Amino acid sequence: MGDRLQHFTVDAGMQIDVAKIPACLRDLPQWVVWKLGVRATGDKPTKLPYQTNDALAKANDPSTWTTFDKAHERFLRGGYDGPGFEFNETDPFCGVDLDGARDPSTGKVSEWARNIILVFKSYAEVSPSKTGVKIFVRGKWPCTKHKIPLPEEEKVSDKEPGIEVYDRTRYFAVTGWRVAGATEIRECQYELEWLQRMYFPDEQATPAPDFRSDDAVLDRARKYIAKLPASMSGSGGHNAAFHAACVLVLGFGLPEDSALAVMQEFNQRCQPAWSDRELAHKVKQAFKQPGERGYLRNAAPANWQRVSVPQYHEPPPPREPRITTLSAAARTYLDSIRDGQTSLITTGIEDVDYAIGGGVEKGEMVIFAARPSMGKSAASLQAIHVWTALGMPCAIVSEEMSSLMLGKRTLQFTTQLPQEHWPTQIDSLALEIDEYERTHAKCDILEGCGSVELACESIEKSVKNFGAQCAVVDYAQILRGVGKTRYEQTSNTSIMLRQLASSTKIVLLVLCQLNRSIEGRSGEYAPVMSDLRDSGQFEQDADVILFLCWPHRINQNEPANRYQFFVAKNRNRAIMQSSVECHFTPHRQMITNQRRENEFSEAPTRENW
Repeated sequence: MGDRLQHFTVDAGMQIDVAKIPACLRDLPQWVVWKLGVRATGDKPTKLPYQTNDALAKANDPSTWTTFDKAHERFLRGGYDGPGFEFNETDPFCGVDLDGARDPSTGKVSEWARNIILVFKSYAEVSPSKTGVKIFVRGKWPCTKHKIPLPEEEKVSDKEPGIEVYDRTRYFAVTGWRVAGATEIRECQYELEWLQRMYFPDEQATPAPDFRSDDAVLDRARKYIAKLPASMSGSGGHNAAFHAACVLVLGFGLPEDSALAVMQEFNQRCQPAWSDRELAHKVKQAFKQPGERGYLRNAAPANWQRVSVPQYHEPPPPREPRITTLSAAARTYLDSIRDGQTSLITTGIEDVDYAIGGGVEKGEMVIFAARPSMGKSAASLQAIHVWTALGMPCAIVSEEMSSLMLGKRTLQFTTQLPQEHWPTQIDSLALEIDEYERTHAKCDILEGCGSVELACESIEKSVKNFGAQCAVVDYAQILRGVGKTRYEQTSNTSIMLRQLASSTKIVLLVLCQLNRSIEGRSGEYAPVMSDLRDSGQFEQDADVILFLCWPHRINQNEPANRYQFFVAKNRNRAIMQSSVECHFTPHRQMITNQRRENEFSEAPTRENW
C-alpha cells in the first residue's frame, strides 16, 4: 500500500468532471458559480460566489442558490471559473479543505494530507488551483474554530499548508477531479472528532447531537416510517413496502433485526398485512439494493424534507428458465395450428395487414409511432373497435387523452350523423351506442396510471378479471419508468411492456412518439427506427413497428384524406410491402383502404366484420 500512496492520481482538465461528483451533492439545490474577484472590503483576490443571474450569492440565503444543472450550465456559457456547493446546517455534509497539500507539477500529495485522506476514506477531489485537496464527508464539525495554518509542514506549492473545515455558511468550489480511492461520501463523525483532537487541540469541542447512538437512529427511523403511506393491495403495495425497507436499511443504516422490528410496526397499517416471512424477505432484498448508504442517519427530523431519498422498486422475483427441446417446440406449434390458436389478428386495415404478412399475433408487442397529431390515437382506437367487434375484450391505458374524449371519438367512429347535428339527435345517438355495446366486447379505459409499473398491473388485472386479449398503451414515453436518466426510464418502460406482452399472451399495441430530427430532413417523409424518442430499446423489444403519417399535417397542400403507414420491422413474418397508402376521414377519425373509401360507412360489428 505504501507504493500506491506515493502519488494520488487525478483525472484533471480544464472542464469539470461532472460524472465523478457524487450524486448526493448534485441532487441538492445548493449550488452557485464562482470566479476570482476582490471584495469591497479588501484587495486580496478571493473566490466570489454568484447566482446564475450574475448577482452575488449569499452563504446564509438559500434563495440565492440553485440546482447543479443550472449552475453547471451557467459555468459552461462562460464568465465563471466553476460551480460551487454551499454547505448548510440542514444537510448532512461537511467539507475538509487541505490547503497547500499538493505539488501541482508532480501531483504528489504531502505526507500530512495523505494521512488525513486515508483516515477519512471519503470522496476527495483536487481543488481548482491543483494545490489542495477537498474531502467531502457526512458529519458535523465539533468545534467553533474552522481554520488552522500548518507552518511546520513542508511547503510544496505557492499556497501555505493549512486545514479549513466547514459544515455551514461556506461553499466549496467543486471540480470532480477525484483523488484515487473513495467514490462516495462516507459518514465520518468520529473522524471529524479525531481531526479536531489532532489539529485543533486547544479548542473546546461543542457536543454534537447524539445522532450516532443506535437508539437515537432507531427512534428517528420509526418516526420517518410512520410518515410513509401504508402498503395497500392494488396500489403498488409491493413497492411501498419495499421502499420502506430500503429507507430503513440504506437510508438509516439499520441492522437486519432492527429494520425488521420497524417493518413489523409499519405492517400494522398495511392492507392486507404481510407475513413475517414476506417482511423478512423484503428486508433481505433491501440489503442487496445498490445505491447510497446512510443519507438519513445523521439528519434531524426537521431536515428530512431537504434530503434526497431515492424511489425504490422491488426487483422481480428470480425466474427459472423454461426448458424444452426444438422438436417438442415444433410439435407444440403444430398443435397450435391444428387448434386454430395461431390465426393472425387484423390491425383494422386490410392493406396494412397484407403489408405485415396477414396481421399480428397474440404475444406480440406492436408499435404505432409518429410525431404528435399524426393520428396514432385514431389508428389505435380503430383497432380497438375492430377487435371488440370480433368479440375480443380489450383495455386502453390512456395517459394523454381523457375517457370523455375517447367517448367522443367512439361516437364519431360509430355514427354517420355529422357532429353539428348531435345536440338535436341525442336519443338517436343513444340508440347507436346501445347497438355498439350489444355488438362489441368490453373495453376498459385505464386512466391515471402514471407509471409503467401500474399500467402493467392494470392490464394484467383486465386479462385476469374479464379475459382481455388486446391492449393499447397511449403513449409509452409519457409513463414513468425506473431509472435516474430519461434514457434509463424509457428503456425500462419498453422492457416492462415487452415482458407484459410475452407473459399475458395479448396483442399489446404501444403508441410511441418520434423525435424532432425527422422534421429537419429534406425530401420525402421517411422515418427510421432511430427516430423513436428517448431510447433505442423500443426497436429491440417490438415485434412490429409501423410509422404513421398524415401528410396534410406536414404540408397543407397535401389532401386531407391521404394517410400513410411505413413498415419498419416485422420480426415474425415477411414484410410484404414497405409502405401503405390509405384514406383518412378526419371527422369520423377513420382510416380505410385507399381503394375502398367507404368500407366503414357503418362501425364494424360482429355481424358485418
